[in-house]
Amino acid sequence: METGPGLPERTDVLVVGGGIVGTATAYFLATESDLDVALVERDGIAAGSTGDSSAILRHHYGPDAIYTRMAKWSHRFYREFEAETGQPLAHAESPLVRFAAEGTDGAEYVAAGERVLREEGLPVTRYEGEELDGRYPMYDGLDEFDFAVSDDSAGYSDGTDAAGGLARAASEAGATVVTGISVESIESEDGRVVGVETDAGRVDSESVVVAAGPWTPRLAETVGVDVPITPTREQVIVLDPPESYVEAYPDLTPTTSVPGGEWYLRPDFGGGVLVATHRYTEEVDPDDYDGAPDESTLLELTDLVAGSIPELAEAGVRGRYCGVYSVTPDHDFVVDEAGPSGCFLACGFSGHGFKHGPAVGRILRDLVVDGGTDLVDASFFSLSRFEDDSTGHGLPADNV
Repeated sequence: METGPGLPERTDVLVVGGGIVGTATAYFLATESDLDVALVERDGIAAGSTGDSSAILRHHYGPDAIYTRMAKWSHRFYREFEAETGQPLAHAESPLVRFAAEGTDGAEYVAAGERVLREEGLPVTRYEGEELDGRYPMYDGLDEFDFAVSDDSAGYSDGTDAAGGLARAASEAGATVVTGISVESIESEDGRVVGVETDAGRVDSESVVVAAGPWTPRLAETVGVDVPITPTREQVIVLDPPESYVEAYPDLTPTTSVPGGEWYLRPDFGGGVLVATHRYTEEVDPDDYDGAPDESTLLELTDLVAGSIPELAEAGVRGRYCGVYSVTPDHDFVVDEAGPSGCFLACGFSGHGFKHGPAVGRILRDLVVDGGTDLVDASFFSLSRFEDDSTGHGLPADNV
């Protein structure tokens, strides 16, 4: 049988997808098991959602302690990335602040997140209303908020950097990493995975991990598994702040989202300010969507930023692009063995995949090798939650 360049005829575990979750999974399997591991990506490493990620690293998830624990584990890994993997990684600290007005659902969410951060031993600061103007002088209209909670050890990184580093480290640990080859179907016999068919030939494998973002449901269908995911287009602009703003606020602006705004911003490498939508409303075909933000959205975002931070009203636009979220009905992840034995799915990260990529990769390593994990209660991410109720866990109190 002929195969494509570097494509093995068999492997113990085949990972489909070269984003942050796929590369993290391959890395942990290659470094913490005796299995033969191969990763197959149809385009390039980080060519999909990971490459377009704003790569925020935060721990505040309201009352959802499972996400805080995973983010804590992942962010530690990112901080120690070079020591762990031998690969460099762009990383910056940027505390994330959530503003709140008493008596609202948002205030309950923000306060619950503060409690969880303290319980998990993560640095957190609460600022009362009279302190907000002095702490966040770039913002206008803070008098409408009664308090704010700062996730003090939050930060941001770079998706392409991280996935590329993990792919290289996995390869150095013995994994086979193949790009430019598309997996077309998962093959099974007698209720077990036996391999995959690609556009360059078949690969026999006892386990397959599908971490292919919005394309995961298509592969799951080939073994009769329905995964409820909606791909949505999110729009990003990078502002070039005036020199006077940079001089006045050298940290640029805290990472934040205004309550109810369905948009967020963070500082960017090189002195920019990244602003992006987080709306889940524009369903798209991940193979055919407009990669440039709409002019109307660009104007809307710049107006929203100027309304909150008046000194950015004269900011130029340094860059603009779009990315795709893979959204589940409840915005919670799917990380599960589903369908034939040996078929593992990791998808539906709903705009939060990068933050948790290392932890998800470690969980998948544990599921494949050990049949379970002690990192978190992985049953929370079971696909079966949609069988009895199509809404799963229900929508979170805060989308952003």
